[in-house]
Amino acid sequence: MAHFTKLSSEQLTDCIAHLSTPLQQQLKSIVYRADFNACFTSEQVQALLAHYSASDKANKQQLCRDLIPLAQSYSLAPISSFYVGAVAMGESGKIYFGANMEFKGLTLAQTVHAEQSVITNAWRHQETKLTMLAVSAPPCGHCRQFINELNGACDIDVLITKQPTTRFADILPMAFGPSDLGISDRLMVSPDNQLTLASDSILAQHALSAATSSYSPFSLSPSGIALQTPNGLYLGRYAENCAYNPSLSPLQGALISLHLSGDNISDISSAVLVERKDSKVSQEKTSKQLLSLISDVTLETLHCSVK
Repeated sequence: MAHFTKLSSEQLTDCIAHLSTPLQQQLKSIVYRADFNACFTSEQVQALLAHYSASDKANKQQLCRDLIPLAQSYSLAPISSFYVGAVAMGESGKIYFGANMEFKGLTLAQTVHAEQSVITNAWRHQETKLTMLAVSAPPCGHCRQFINELNGACDIDVLITKQPTTRFADILPMAFGPSDLGISDRLMVSPDNQLTLASDSILAQHALSAATSSYSPFSLSPSGIALQTPNGLYLGRYAENCAYNPSLSPLQGALISLHLSGDNISDISSAVLVERKDSKVSQEKTSKQLLSLISDVTLETLHCSVK
C-alpha cells in the first residue's frame, strides 16, 4: 500500500537526529519509499542493524528504542496532546510502528492505544509472534491486558524509554488471560472462522475476509470492515480480549491500517461491515457513530453465515 502522507524532510530529520549520519541516511532511503507503510522488512532491519556494534540482541533492542520518535510521529492526539509511539519486532525479523489515535467528540473508549496500533499493524502483515515491544511511555493497564492476549506474551522484551529492558510477565504479575476462561486460541494465531456471504461486491468480500480471520473466542462474534479511499482499500478485524473492555473493534483496526499507510481518514469513500446476524456482540452501532464523526460515508452492514 502506498505511503501517501509523508513526513517533511525537517520532521523526519528531527525524529532521527539522535542517530549517526549513516543510519539517518539509511532510514530516509526506506521511509521515503513509495511503498513504505510503517513496516520494515527483515532485510531492511538487517541493513539498519549493520550500523550497530553490540551483540545481536542488544543491537535489536537499541534499534527498536531508537525508532520510537519516528513511531511517535504517527500519533493523532487532539484531546490529550500526549503523543505515544510503539515499535515492535516480530519473530520474522520485521519491525512495525504504531501510535495512539484519538477521535475528538467521541467517547474516550474509542481511543486506539499505541500498543494496540502496533499489534494490529504486525497482524495485518501476517506476523504471528512478537519478541520485542518498545514504547515511549509505560503501557497502561488497558494495554497490558491487550498485550496479554498474544501468543508468547510473557516472553516479550518490553523496552520503555529511559528504563531498563524487562519481560512482559514482570509488568503484568498475576495476569488474567484466555486460559482462565478455558480458551487456547491467541490473538494473531487463531484459526479462521468459517464464514460465507451472499454478495458479489468486492468491498463486501474483503470485509468478509477480515471477518473470517478476526479473533473473537469469547463471544464467538466474528466481524470485519473494509474501507475504501481513492488511494487504497483497508481492512479491519475484531480483536477480542478476555477482559472484554480492551477489545479492539474492526473499524478501529481499519483506521489503524489506513493511517499507518499514510492515507487520510477524511478521504474514506465507502465502508462495509460484515458480521453474523445472530452475534452476541454487534459492531454496527458503535461503528456508525465513530464513522459519522470522521466521514460523511454511511456504513453498510451485511450479515454473513457459517459455512
